[in-house]
Amino acid sequence: MIVELADYVTRLQYEDLSERAIEVGKQVILDSYGNMIFGRYSEASERILKYATLADSVIKNEELVSLLGERNVRTSTDHAVFIHTMMARCADLDDGYRHAMGHPGSVLVPLLLSMAQLHRNDGKQMITAIVSAYDVYARLGEAINPFMYRERGFDATGVCGAVAAAALVCKLTNADTKQTKDAMGIASLFTGGLIEYQNDGTSGKILCSGWAALTGLRAVRLASCGFTGPDAALEGRYGFFQAFKGTSGHCDTSDVLNGLGIDFKVTSIYFKRHACQRGLHATLDAMLELREDYHLTPSEIKSVEVKTSSFVYRLTNPKPKTAIGAQASTQFTSAVALKYGRMDSEELIFDSFTDPEVHELVEKITVTLDDDVQQYLAEHPTHFCAAHVVITTYDSHVHERWMPVPLGDIETPFGWNMLEQKFNRLLAGTPFDHTHKERFEMIQYMENLADVDKLLCL
Repeated sequence: MIVELADYVTRLQYEDLSERAIEVGKQVILDSYGNMIFGRYSEASERILKYATLADSVIKNEELVSLLGERNVRTSTDHAVFIHTMMARCADLDDGYRHAMGHPGSVLVPLLLSMAQLHRNDGKQMITAIVSAYDVYARLGEAINPFMYRERGFDATGVCGAVAAAALVCKLTNADTKQTKDAMGIASLFTGGLIEYQNDGTSGKILCSGWAALTGLRAVRLASCGFTGPDAALEGRYGFFQAFKGTSGHCDTSDVLNGLGIDFKVTSIYFKRHACQRGLHATLDAMLELREDYHLTPSEIKSVEVKTSSFVYRLTNPKPKTAIGAQASTQFTSAVALKYGRMDSEELIFDSFTDPEVHELVEKITVTLDDDVQQYLAEHPTHFCAAHVVITTYDSHVHERWMPVPLGDIETPFGWNMLEQKFNRLLAGTPFDHTHKERFEMIQYMENLADVDKLLCL
């Protein structure tokens, strides 16, 4: 299978892409780029920049690339890619893929921007590369998820991201089919990433993408030197699929190659409205709809019950100790949404840690493992966010909302207007803010872009 995927990546041309694939390809670049800029000036940026001063290393015979910021600082591609992938995850507003799970944009877009600058790729080449890489990511993820994630705790961002990253770099460097196959095969042997960080809010969330991107990049370099990857890297007896399939033994590879070049998987990506773990988004959408429809205020709310499946129930954590932990807490994110009518910023999370009204709301929220929602998930395994929210007020009114799929997914996609509003919020208050319109238009019309230099610095 990896030979066929490599051949597809190698042969794909901009002219082969559907209009929708081109449009969403640009949108995923815009979305992750906005997340990168936010991350560059976020609370975590001090730690990220401290790492930047410790770990730089120059690859011989390779030009330096830009480190995102107001000054034109040049560094190695490895360094820039790892730093940029961390930045892209800080807001927890990066894109994802419901069927394959994980967050391809935080791996692939930072890598795309650095490698495109290094190799002087134009906008059409970048769009083609990102579409092909999303195809690789999604097709691998669809085969092994949701079981790999739910049962074994592997993060698709790292597992599928490394192989897709190798495909992306090969496409940008015009590698032939054999080198692309070898690079993707090597990457598949050394890919990984675990989600234990979700349980205590530690830093693994923002690190996983970087490991995947660098694994893919290094695999391409190895392949260019003649190192080889297995022809059966994916379906072999000891290959990728058998390693990551769930304990149920479920792994459906029948669609990995179906529709290549016709069904562009990037068009099924979701964009995030809330700055938190994706599993909580349907719950928050339901909360906000009820809040708006019935003009609810915190003082009117007597109790809130979140009826959900085991997927969301595991995110029960009424007293998170870190911002990352708060972003994975059903009670905390729900309380913030009910008070402020949004859950879309890092600043809001930090302010809410010391907000007594938020903590009072947290105490009113219970999360219940519900048989009906659990059965719904069994019948619709990609609707992992599904939730039934019940709010009871002190005047004995009961308001309910069933939300199977959150906003921003393929059933309710974001358009350019919604993405522009989100992009502007991500850039607000940063040195890039005053040029947000110019940067938005550069990506919206990326097919006309000659190079990416202007995107990486002021």
